[in-house]
Amino acid sequence: MFKAISRRSMALATLMALGLALITTATAAAGVNHAAIIGGRDATETYSFMASFRLSEVPNHHCGGALIAADWVVTAAHCKGLMKPGETRVRIGSLDRDKGGVVARVKRIVTHPDWSGRDSDGERKGDLELIQLDRRVNLAPIRIADAPGRVGDPSRVIGWGMTCESMARCENGSEKLQELDTVRVPDNRCVDLNSGTELCTSDSAGRAASACHGDSGGPQIRKVAGRWELIGATSRDGDDVDERMGGGAGCSTNPDGGPGVGVWTDVTHYRSWITRTIGERAPAEPRS
Repeated sequence: MFKAISRRSMALATLMALGLALITTATAAAGVNHAAIIGGRDATETYSFMASFRLSEVPNHHCGGALIAADWVVTAAHCKGLMKPGETRVRIGSLDRDKGGVVARVKRIVTHPDWSGRDSDGERKGDLELIQLDRRVNLAPIRIADAPGRVGDPSRVIGWGMTCESMARCENGSEKLQELDTVRVPDNRCVDLNSGTELCTSDSAGRAASACHGDSGGPQIRKVAGRWELIGATSRDGDDVDERMGGGAGCSTNPDGGPGVGVWTDVTHYRSWITRTIGERAPAEPRS
């Protein structure tokens, strides 16, 4: 998984103790600094639905999300360990992760029932989580698309994650929201992807550019009839499996050092579950 950002190694240990499914960034590309996200740019417009999560115990931004209703945000299930009702703050609608926008707190957490990190077959499924806010916010949510689009269709990912492959230099991410133009690519480009529930995505220009640690849960969006609609939630690296991480490939590169791919949970696939859950206002899961 792309993991949460923190300033201290102690905080990273805390994340692991909380049970997040994490993937460590390889650093063979150390010394090569990429523009943010990795390879992106400062946001060129305001995204009223963009959310940043941070927990008081680990006070820095750690995951992104998308406002899909006045009091509901969708994010990645592997961010669950840092979601605590009454404690985790959510900043929405700002280009700056540290100020502006509207701030609320997490009230309720609903994780997709398929999520277990890895199932008995070693597959990751249902990396999706719904967060109910402690109040309704007066910001425009993003509509969930009817479908994710076809292979070759353009999309965009946004977030405040790492801006280069080196954890030592870039773990703090970017203060300014970053955007990266992407494209959906064939499922077989990604390792261990679940076709039909996940999206394999690469940089639209074919460069070594992608989301990275700290971008988890953030939105993948595409233009439909001139407006942005939500199709994905940032999940994990698409071509580096655990046993390859010693080989040096990071978020934006593949094991051979070439341009890499990433996996996004297909939010459109889970649209009925999301609609049903929000309508039922499901009870909160027990606090950890």
